[in-house]
Amino acid sequence: MYEDYSKFLLNRFKKLFKDDFKKVMKVYSTQPRKAIRVNTLKTSVGWCLSRLEKKGFKFSKVPWSGYTFFVEKEPKALSSTTEYLLGFFYILDPTSVLPPIELSPKVGEVVLDMTAAPGGKTTHLSQMMKNKGVIVALEKNKQRIHSLVNNIERMGSENVIVVKLDARNARKLNIKFDKVLLDTPCSSDGTIGKNPELKKRIKKEDYLKFPKMQRSLVRAAHSVLKRGGILLYSTCSTAPEENEEVVEFAVENLGFKLLPLKTKEFLYEGMTEFFGKPHSEYLSRCGRIMPFQYNTQAFFLAKLKKT
Repeated sequence: MYEDYSKFLLNRFKKLFKDDFKKVMKVYSTQPRKAIRVNTLKTSVGWCLSRLEKKGFKFSKVPWSGYTFFVEKEPKALSSTTEYLLGFFYILDPTSVLPPIELSPKVGEVVLDMTAAPGGKTTHLSQMMKNKGVIVALEKNKQRIHSLVNNIERMGSENVIVVKLDARNARKLNIKFDKVLLDTPCSSDGTIGKNPELKKRIKKEDYLKFPKMQRSLVRAAHSVLKRGGILLYSTCSTAPEENEEVVEFAVENLGFKLLPLKTKEFLYEGMTEFFGKPHSEYLSRCGRIMPFQYNTQAFFLAKLKKT
């Protein structure tokens, strides 16, 4: 039944998910639900949805966002519609709106998006800030900057400055930020429904390689945050090595304080025990979305305050 998985990944998932193993594997055999985030910089929720519904599209509300909707019926590609091209909405996994919602940027603040391409979270931050204040969007890959800039322009995000820079070198900006969003590169094992090739591709080495990078990025975030500033850390990984253990590093080694999440009613608590080893009880303040909850990708997030 699971012959398309590597033996390593299958055994790992059995140990990690325990009683939820079969539910996870079942949903990983299907495509995750698609959603749209209505762009209130350019339109209203009601007006945008009514236009699309007249064209045969149907939607249902994503419970943690008043302007994000599951796509229930798509008679043609949403990306081919006039409304998409005009920037009235962004197509995304519904979990992707959680980091900006939790970071909650305010009008006039200075915000850093450390790994910004292709721009879904960057433009969401801009929407929440009503195009006021400043967002610095970092991307080290020249090819990915093209899609980032295109989405920023399409969505009408006028308060964004794009900088080609490896986020681990963020101190070179010589700017102190009120808030930082770090949706970090990861093993992406929470996206297997969308990317089934990962069933064979993910190796043991990935769970060693990515946490090293993630710790470096968190350290860089700490160095550019103002005292009292907020870091929102997120991944589309299920791996505690990339999630809870990185948060534990941030608290124990950098002095961050882990804050409770305001969307916790929609989330599983962070893991305080995994692979037979107990970890800090405060990690329960982290949040996880399991893919079988809403038929989405798996997701992890944690909100950290620089003390």
